Amino acid sequence: MKKRFKMLISLTSISAIAALPLVAASCVNSQNKETNVSNLEVYKQFNQFINDTHGRKAENINNFKESNLVLEKNGDKIAKSLGIKLTNGQSLTTAALDPLYDQDVTIDPSHNIYGSYHAYRVLKKMIAAMGYENHTGDNITYPDQNIINNQKNQAAPDSKITDLGVTSITTFKDGGKHQAIVNKANEDMKKTGFITQGFLYETANNRTNNIGNNIIVTINPSDKVLKNSKNVNRAVKDFYISSHYDSTNNVGPKGISWGATDNATGVSVNLSLLKYFSDPKNRENLGVRLHILFVDAEELGKLGSEAFVEQFLKSKKQGNNEANELLKNSIGMINLDTVAGGDRMYVHSPNTDPNLARGGRIYGNVSKIIRDQINAISRIRSEKLKDPSQELEIHPQFTPGEYKPGETGDWSDHAPFYIKANIPVAYIESTNFAIKSKTEVYDGYAQTTNPNAWVLKDGKNIESLVKRKINNGLIEVYDWPEGITKKDFAISGDIWHSDLDRPDWVLKNIGSRFYKQQDTVYESLKEYFASMYSINDKDEIQYII
Repeated sequence: MKKRFKMLISLTSISAIAALPLVAASCVNSQNKETNVSNLEVYKQFNQFINDTHGRKAENINNFKESNLVLEKNGDKIAKSLGIKLTNGQSLTTAALDPLYDQDVTIDPSHNIYGSYHAYRVLKKMIAAMGYENHTGDNITYPDQNIINNQKNQAAPDSKITDLGVTSITTFKDGGKHQAIVNKANEDMKKTGFITQGFLYETANNRTNNIGNNIIVTINPSDKVLKNSKNVNRAVKDFYISSHYDSTNNVGPKGISWGATDNATGVSVNLSLLKYFSDPKNRENLGVRLHILFVDAEELGKLGSEAFVEQFLKSKKQGNNEANELLKNSIGMINLDTVAGGDRMYVHSPNTDPNLARGGRIYGNVSKIIRDQINAISRIRSEKLKDPSQELEIHPQFTPGEYKPGETGDWSDHAPFYIKANIPVAYIESTNFAIKSKTEVYDGYAQTTNPNAWVLKDGKNIESLVKRKINNGLIEVYDWPEGITKKDFAISGDIWHSDLDRPDWVLKNIGSRFYKQQDTVYESLKEYFASMYSINDKDEIQYII
């Protein structure tokens, strides 16, 4: 997800897509050898996920029946959504929820939005089918709902509200009645398998006590890595890789986005990694305790990742000593958000320019080490394959005052990890930093030069962008056609959040390259994890980080 801009557009109708694979085609690599993309793991995971979920909007009103909700209405319109209806002292658990769709609902190809709660249940089923044990079970306990007093939220006695500005999250209070749940989750995150973290959140739309669910899958290395020569466990560090599974559709009159690029692509790569590591033999290539996170409500303000960091990675320093053992043992995080669909693939580190930062200050861990290592590994891999498109690039800086080379903003799930948990991060995305976006700078908000993604308000497409060279002719950029201004565009090359972010549009305009990009990220990450550690002379694991 990037910054949000609400725009009205006029598009010709987009026909409903049948529940079929995005492409059954093949792609040709740089050596002219045909590759059947249907054999790729990312192809299988992407198509199963997108065809079983469609659009994945978060918030209670998009996921639970009205009879299950506390609502205030203005006529037929919902003015406020205040939470889940509970009776007779009922606790807020899965048992209290009445979803809009049954877990095994038959997916209608013409129905666009099934919601994030349905996607959460689909993901649990997919992960369990790979052999990962569900440590939490199916009845999730959520924090007690916030109390509404004078239009303001007040935390229940055993809950904690974290104010994020226009939004907030609610997690379990330290030392409260739910402490045993938190303690068990911390212990379960040491074991291979998965848990669900239930949390609540408030948005800027008078909607509070929304249900959120994060899935955390833990994978431990094999005993071959864990056991030293004396058959004693080596110390192993914790590492995170995150993808949000919700989607949004705030660009377009139809509201029919399925979040195909943003972020079914990141989800499919993480599912593919889970499938790979489900084979114990492949865990011999893993030197960290890997936590693969599927986080909720990113499109509403990266709320799932904020809730995870707040509950599990908040510092508990006592003097110079960190009492949070999980945080103390954590060494890095990678965010996968829209890793396919754009013209190019990048790996970023956090912004270091105060002039581009919120509040004019830089916070947290802005290390470039994970970014640089992933870039180097992908470059070596692309050279071996004789295919430059396999590199996860570091974007250049195009003009003064814009993001420095390889840096980006704090608008996705990497932000809480480097700002609040203070651990190094990298962020992988597919876009095109060489295009002048609707922010009127070269910042990666426009994903593609494809004229079909540049829609004027009359519904027509531009013929092409205008290519020019800058920096003494060394760098090419793409500008808008002469006479066209920001106000003329309905969609400005940004697929995400729009009516374009659907499998049918992706099939027609990106084709097999869409899978090749996902596979590039998947294969590069496999190599990154295999190369980030070694056993030193002391028979200990040491990390390149």
